[in-house]
Amino acid sequence: MAKVTIEDISRQTGLSRGTVSRALNDRPDISELTKQRVLEACRELKYVPSHAARSLATGRRYAVAVVVDDLHCALSCGILRGVMSRARSEHYVVHVSELGADPENALDHLAAIINERVDGVLLAGTFSREAVQRITTAAGERPFVACTPLPGVIGDTLAPDHVEAGRLAARHIFQCVRNDISAVLYVYDEDGAAAAQQRMGFDEVCRMAGGTPEASTLQVSPGAGGDPRRLEALRSRLPAVRGVVASSDLLAVEVLVLAMQAGREPGRDIAIMGQGNDVLGRRIVPALTTIDFSGEEIGRRALDLALQRLAKTRHDAAQQVLVPPLLVERASTRTHA
Repeated sequence: MAKVTIEDISRQTGLSRGTVSRALNDRPDISELTKQRVLEACRELKYVPSHAARSLATGRRYAVAVVVDDLHCALSCGILRGVMSRARSEHYVVHVSELGADPENALDHLAAIINERVDGVLLAGTFSREAVQRITTAAGERPFVACTPLPGVIGDTLAPDHVEAGRLAARHIFQCVRNDISAVLYVYDEDGAAAAQQRMGFDEVCRMAGGTPEASTLQVSPGAGGDPRRLEALRSRLPAVRGVVASSDLLAVEVLVLAMQAGREPGRDIAIMGQGNDVLGRRIVPALTTIDFSGEEIGRRALDLALQRLAKTRHDAAQQVLVPPLLVERASTRTHA
């Protein structure tokens, strides 16, 4: 079968070749009705635009760079999935760079990619102030969107609403124990900004329900789950509670295993939930209730915003947007205890 061309789209729609080309390149001088007419013809004829031809015609590279600190992070992976999903519909290429264990080398490589191959840059993860400065310098005048709050970034930011995540978790776990606040435990093992905001949201709902956050909160030592001090701290509190919120899914899985070792049945006589929607929580039995930080939505919206800035269809001030989280209810909290 012969390759479909712009001329074929022109004949299908009755529009000139130039109009079809401007519609495909999302030019602001073409109406939305005309663009939809062209896109519908593209779908009918299964037209796939040439990446090289688009670049030559518009001066764009039709590619973006997504920089992540750690590809093991569920939120960063969710953001990346959202970007890639949106990029496919826009026929954009996505270059993924992970800073990983050798950020210095990764940043040098990234600067070359940004300079030669991309139209915009998106950041997803936690980065040092120095790394952020180097990446923003490399980006220059290109659209730049942060998908988490970052030090020194004044531009567009779309981030998870971690305070609301804590509120959402508190409301759900209190409902599971029929508002017996004294039977709930919030457990965390980190002191970062996101974790602090999640605790803030939990504490707010706890106080409104008449509870005392200090009595319902336990900080365990960070590190591996096999740490004896960590295990003992968790074991000592579990007998007195019927509902547990953990600051992460990995910590929640640790609590779930300890509860089962003690003869408890998660989802029956104790409700346990985490935060982050990590893949491990979906695969463990019983499956873990969690808070999804809406990474995929953040990724889609971040790329949309970058492309709008690139096309100069948005001229408003930099956006600072908090994206609401979602409760993902699974078997670990389906209890009537």
